[in-house]
Amino acid sequence: MRYDLSILIVEDESLIAEMIRVMIMDMNYPSPKVALTKEAAIGFLESGKVDFAILDLNLREGMEGIVLAEIANQKGIPFMFLTSYSDQKTLQQAKETKPGAYVIKPFSEEELMAGIEMSIMHSKDNKDEVVSIKDGHRSILIKMDDIQLIKAENIYIEIFTVNKKYLTRMSLTSFLEQLPSKYFIRVHRSFAVNRKHIESITKSSIIVSGQRIPVSRSYRDEVHLRLNT
Repeated sequence: MRYDLSILIVEDESLIAEMIRVMIMDMNYPSPKVALTKEAAIGFLESGKVDFAILDLNLREGMEGIVLAEIANQKGIPFMFLTSYSDQKTLQQAKETKPGAYVIKPFSEEELMAGIEMSIMHSKDNKDEVVSIKDGHRSILIKMDDIQLIKAENIYIEIFTVNKKYLTRMSLTSFLEQLPSKYFIRVHRSFAVNRKHIESITKSSIIVSGQRIPVSRSYRDEVHLRLNT
């Protein structure tokens, strides 16, 4: 899975934290933030700069992961637990915080990746804000708000986001069916745009993030109608 996601790792053992950090970067995520203490984790969670948290359930002073999970819930940050504990009491306490996943140590990169992906996909607050595409055998999650425009290229589409461009084998029509129509507008047989990123419009073209996108005659009336509503 690949995603422009700001991830926080909360783990009090520095070697394990580093192992998790490397695994996450191997999945093509940006380098995650790392907190070795509850206090540092709270600082990150309250900063507004964390999109997803991986929480060690039991830190140095006990079940502090539960406290951090409650803060994450208050901030609307999806999270998962990593822990060495699998007893029924611990599982019940963790379950009450509604984590996206509960992964037992030791774990593989594949188990970690699955935990992250399922946590995000099942997060109530985020399920309508991300879209999934295929990259080989992996799924890539992209924030819908970050998508600027989509361009069809034969049997592939190019997805231009704020930070990078993705290529996946899919038709433009099929991809648009996954996106909210109130924001994404098809302007040409080969182009669709996110109205949030439109900078200007003329009769025959639209400027999206500095790129001039043609508006074809067959879509022109619908485009102008939708942009004026």
